[in-house]
Amino acid sequence: MILHTGHIRSFRELSLSKGLMIQLHPLVVVDKLVACRGPELIFAYSRYEVAQPGLQAAAPRSPALRVPASDVKPLWLFDRLAELGPTEEMAWHSSVECQGIGFHIPMIDFIDRPTPSVVRELDRILGSEMGLTGHFVFFETGRSIHGYFPDLIPEHQWPKYLGRLLLLNEHDRAPLIDTRWVGHALTRGFAALRWSHNTSRYLAMPRLVTI
Repeated sequence: MILHTGHIRSFRELSLSKGLMIQLHPLVVVDKLVACRGPELIFAYSRYEVAQPGLQAAAPRSPALRVPASDVKPLWLFDRLAELGPTEEMAWHSSVECQGIGFHIPMIDFIDRPTPSVVRELDRILGSEMGLTGHFVFFETGRSIHGYFPDLIPEHQWPKYLGRLLLLNEHDRAPLIDTRWVGHALTRGFAALRWSHNTSRYLAMPRLVTI
């Protein structure tokens, strides 16, 4: 990947141009949120060390790094990706500040790839119960699907949202939601989804998909 600074960095999705990568990247969710809520949003992200399976929770992670919505542009993303060490990845946080008030981006980390009918039903259930208008946006990650809702829920509704995700896993069906991911969200006070593909641990950069 060639950055605007003139530096060259290894980039695993070599078949994608920078322009196409941005069109397919979760960065598009930020644009939708700003269009919905206005430009005064402050987002958060972090860098984390990739660890062996089962040890990721204890791996080093940077503090939450805050960034104003006006700065979250393609060139900003390329610079953040270039800053990653050889064993690091970038994660986008659910926590958002708007005029001093805390909100969250509704996120989902699926265990696998649910069928379109299941996803549509999940979209309807969560939208109705959380009072959301619109639809989730989904991204293929190589092994599973990540989901973001392009609007915000207030801080006090965050535990209810995570609890509702857990209840989507029914005892007589294969689980849909990654319960460990929900557990980490409850422990940290925010959810996080990967925005990079910098190590061999993962298969691909998250890419927008239509379901």
